Amino acid sequence: MPEPHHDHTDEITLHFSDYWRIVKNRWPIILTIFILVVGTAWFYGKSLPKIYSSYTTIGIDKEGREKNIFNIHETDRGVEPFFLQTEFEIIKSKTVLNPVIEQLHLKKVIAERTHIDNLTDDQVYQIFLRQYLNVQPFRSTKLIEITVESPDSAQAAEIANTIAAQYEKCRKDDIQKKVDNAVEPFKENVAEQGKVVAELTAKVDEIRRERVKRLGPNAVIATASYIPGNATLLDMQIQTAEAKVASAKTEVTIKVGLYNKIKTLSLPELENILPSLGKEDSNLSSLRQNYLALQSLIVSLQQQGLGEEHTQIKSARASLQETRKQLNAALEGTREGIKTDAELAEKNLAAMEDELLGYKDKRQQTDTDDSLAELEKAQRELDSQQQILNMLKARYQQEVIDNQIQVIPVRVYNKAEPNPRPVKPKLTLIMGGAVGVGLFLGISLAFFIEYLDTSIKSLDDVERYLKAPVVGIIPDDVEPLINEGADSPNGEAYRILRAKIDFKGKEDGATTLTIVSGGPGEGKSTTIFNLAYVCAYSGINTLLVDVDFRRHSLDRILNIENTPGLADYLIGNAALSDCIRATEIPNLHIIASGKLPPHCMGALSPTKMAEIVATLKPYYEVILFDAPPILGISDAAVIVHEVDMTLLVVQHRRYPRHISLRAKNAITEMQGRFAGVVLNKVQLRSDDSYYYYTAYYGYEDGYNKTSKKKLRKARKQIKQNKKSGVETSGSTDSGAEQY
Repeated sequence: MPEPHHDHTDEITLHFSDYWRIVKNRWPIILTIFILVVGTAWFYGKSLPKIYSSYTTIGIDKEGREKNIFNIHETDRGVEPFFLQTEFEIIKSKTVLNPVIEQLHLKKVIAERTHIDNLTDDQVYQIFLRQYLNVQPFRSTKLIEITVESPDSAQAAEIANTIAAQYEKCRKDDIQKKVDNAVEPFKENVAEQGKVVAELTAKVDEIRRERVKRLGPNAVIATASYIPGNATLLDMQIQTAEAKVASAKTEVTIKVGLYNKIKTLSLPELENILPSLGKEDSNLSSLRQNYLALQSLIVSLQQQGLGEEHTQIKSARASLQETRKQLNAALEGTREGIKTDAELAEKNLAAMEDELLGYKDKRQQTDTDDSLAELEKAQRELDSQQQILNMLKARYQQEVIDNQIQVIPVRVYNKAEPNPRPVKPKLTLIMGGAVGVGLFLGISLAFFIEYLDTSIKSLDDVERYLKAPVVGIIPDDVEPLINEGADSPNGEAYRILRAKIDFKGKEDGATTLTIVSGGPGEGKSTTIFNLAYVCAYSGINTLLVDVDFRRHSLDRILNIENTPGLADYLIGNAALSDCIRATEIPNLHIIASGKLPPHCMGALSPTKMAEIVATLKPYYEVILFDAPPILGISDAAVIVHEVDMTLLVVQHRRYPRHISLRAKNAITEMQGRFAGVVLNKVQLRSDDSYYYYTAYYGYEDGYNKTSKKKLRKARKQIKQNKKSGVETSGSTDSGAEQY
């Protein structure tokens, strides 16, 4: 028959309908997997230890108070790029964290938590960094948040606050060390200048003693230039020149000391110390920023998986090398500039000293007392060096005083407090994920099982794979109608089946029909009996023949003896007419299967079968043959060949579809007239597509509660009678009368 035509819209609707059907049919699997996953996630989440979180927020200032003693005109250069990133990494360094771990005895705590003995300091640090600490900078601010997670809420707050305090201590120590390093050369210059002053003082004292010894105790030991009111113009010029020389010597001391500090440093060392000395100009700062930015770019590209041969990596490295050359050249230029400043200061000092020497020579030419002139010269030299010493001491004392001012490079804005609510495990997140995973796994498993299940699942499967029409749909859990009663709503399915089969009278007698199946247990015997039942009750003279010698069941359904039967006729022990028996069902007769000896299993030959059909046809309107499964048993093939039509029973969702296809092909190969497929034991409630085949005849309305109660009571009574061997004619007769 031609395949049904579906347009594109129908195919899409069917497609999504099939998905929903799979979910609906496999809901127990989906629900089971869902409950298992969600339940496991719940118990797992409850079993996890509670983790508490506490955080502190700190603000970082660029070098809180680093003084540049070599630069009188000091300016604030602001925050350098990458400064916060550098401090961010320092907070996570061993320099900060190891003292915290030791102070709070966290090594023992971590060992107990991880159940690992003999942890090394590096292992403790790595575990602490991974499981306890999270440092997060705030974008475009100087703020950093230090978050600590711990099984103890109070411990988490204590650790966070201790880390902030330890980092502040490290920052202060680092700044103090830089200041001390910068002040140390000045201290040395003060000491050296003090030695010079001490030597000149001793020299002046020696000259005075010699003068007193030579001129007597009444000799004037003070020079005229130091007696108020006696200073001449030349004396004032000498005093002014000496003041300039003293100032120039101070400048030389500073600039030469600075150059001596940096002249032997390597370029990397010079690059690190210049910012603290205040000698980093805008060009050098810009080059440093570009160099650090290129280094960061290369690291970022490498993290993206780019190799060294990649164009972007090569270009960045070339730019990095060029910037490094420019930076080195700028550093050398800065060092040369500092050297030039020192040399110019020395030349300026030499010129001033020459000028002072000229003034002193003029004075010496006018002096009449050589010893007094020598004393004045020594005294002036002492005063000059003393002035230089006083200036150096004043600058040094100022730095010492500034050093004593409290340094605040780190400010704590939010102190960590114990948090009573745990942050882990996040049961809501775990359960949300479990719900999603449970549904996904359940639905996936349902679709996988559906994929593995190659049985017939729908009408479309019958049309698609068997290329055959469906002439009947039998609901699940249908028993022989003789047990349910004539008013059973299940009988409507068989009346529809009867209506679809051509049972019109023929000139040569009865219409013969058989129902076969691909495998045992698909319900063909129940189906053919119920079909005979509705035919008989509709007034059709019906004969039911049981040809399944191996698994006969019609005698058990009718609760009659199996002998004499068709087997007795085949082996010659009885006439065919002697095997026909009336039943308690009006218009229904039966030929039981009888007992066929094992060595006579092939007694049903095509000739015998043709003879049986020809003999019985004139006396009945419908003759139904209950055949064995058609695959593997020859009797079914013989029956199919001789009857007028053959139906194939396919149990819904039982055997692989290739079994049913082989059964259908076997019918056509035996030249049987294939009339269609009866889909048996269909789950009507789970498959919406079958609702329209059954809803009309009263599954919801026509079969009231009273009828259901009566049916259950009748079924129970019949089963008890069968077990005790009591006849059931009374109940069946009443059923016939109701029909």
